[in-house]
Amino acid sequence: MENKEQKDFLTLWVTKGIDYCKAHAKGLGFALLVIVVVWAGITLYLSHQEKVRQGSWALYYQTQVTLVTQGQEAANKVIDELEQKYPNSDAAYYARLMLADLLFTQENYAQAITDYQALLNAKNPHVRTIAAISLAGAQQATKDYAASIQTAQQFINDNPTSFALPQAYLTLALSQELSGDKTAALETYKKILEDYTKTYFGVFAKDKITALSK
Repeated sequence: MENKEQKDFLTLWVTKGIDYCKAHAKGLGFALLVIVVVWAGITLYLSHQEKVRQGSWALYYQTQVTLVTQGQEAANKVIDELEQKYPNSDAAYYARLMLADLLFTQENYAQAITDYQALLNAKNPHVRTIAAISLAGAQQATKDYAASIQTAQQFINDNPTSFALPQAYLTLALSQELSGDKTAALETYKKILEDYTKTYFGVFAKDKITALSK
């Protein structure tokens, strides 16, 4: 008896559904068309994004190979091509960051500074963070302590919860110390010791406070 009632209910539900579709065929057809168009658009967009992702990272790896086999000048040309074909892509950002870091390690600070500054406007927040901290370090290396202090302070103000804050404070303190502003350096080292006591940064700051307090 129960199965018969279930079948009757299902038959009634299907029948009503068919009648509704007949009565609203025009409206339902339009709604279906909209759904199809939207779905097709989403599919095409995702397909395009995947092609961009694959193409940009392929050029990124080509940059690495070119750097090893042909040197920096040739690699820079590939990066230029990457930035032109896939502007604001993660692959383009990381390729430029890779070259900037290499220039930094080679003590070519002037060119590294130029590349780091360009990356401060990157849409990728991780890239922006690394670029800002590295820029402050490169400016410090060129003895442009005022610029280094400004860059570090700006980063600290704009990123109060960043994972890179300890490094930013340390760069700030060192640039303050190297610039001859002992008072400001001590304050910053005390801040580092207070906030990062049990880390490398805290230990380093403690030693600096002892040395500067003599």
